[in-house]
Amino acid sequence: MTEVVPVGAGLGVPGPGTLHWRYAGEVRGYLLLVKAGLLQLMHPGLGAGVQHHSDFFNEPWERVLRSVPEIQGVTFDHPNGAATARRIRDFHHHIKGTDAQGRRYHALDPETYFWAHATIFDALLQMIDLYDHPMSDAEKERLYQEGCGAYRAYGVSDRIVPKDWPAFEAWFDRMCRERLEVTPAASRLVTFAKEPPESFPLVPAPLYRIVRRPSAKPLWWLSLGTLPPVVREMIGETWTDRDERRHRRVRRVVQRTWPLLPARVRYTARARAGYRRAGIGPAG
Repeated sequence: MTEVVPVGAGLGVPGPGTLHWRYAGEVRGYLLLVKAGLLQLMHPGLGAGVQHHSDFFNEPWERVLRSVPEIQGVTFDHPNGAATARRIRDFHHHIKGTDAQGRRYHALDPETYFWAHATIFDALLQMIDLYDHPMSDAEKERLYQEGCGAYRAYGVSDRIVPKDWPAFEAWFDRMCRERLEVTPAASRLVTFAKEPPESFPLVPAPLYRIVRRPSAKPLWWLSLGTLPPVVREMIGETWTDRDERRHRRVRRVVQRTWPLLPARVRYTARARAGYRRAGIGPAG
């Protein structure tokens, strides 16, 4: 049985031997990026911060490709992950103001900052659960407590952090039902997901022009299948039993074919560097 360590009990930043070390560097995680991003932007404070202080929608891919490796660095910069976390936190000190409804926001407000972390944790758990193997309750608890250790490294108050996986699951559901809304930033992300930008830094321009439009609809559909039903309703999208059956088939294909790919394709550069430095990991 997995020992449950209460929040605040001293778990450090997840490193070698943790579930985060095993899974958080997988490229499959990018399949959940739109979901995580949409949930983040539907939080009023986080959506306002991105709307007023970010150039995300003018250079979306560039910002994602800068931000995701830094977040992964909290785990894969081991043994210096805590320093990476504090550097990320310090980028957010100036992000504050008042939204269009007169509500004050600050990126380092405990609920706002933890919600950003929670959506990333939720995406990691769902990536494992849907695209690798169904997770046991003990695995979910272990992954959650590791995630709490990572969150504490940022140095932001953990007073609202649920104590265990069941409490987090209930809190996350309540946040989706009672706190989220279709902010202007969230609405723009939906438009962006359905109509991707004109360029993508990792793909040669001639190839991207060919695949840009044909790939947008299926990628958005894949993201819809991972959203909480209440969020799908908020953004005006439907999901049928047929959609769910098709989504399940796609997940099985990913599960079966993923292990056949070379490590350099399955893991991000930040993760591979961490594995090489530590001499421990599924990829060198």
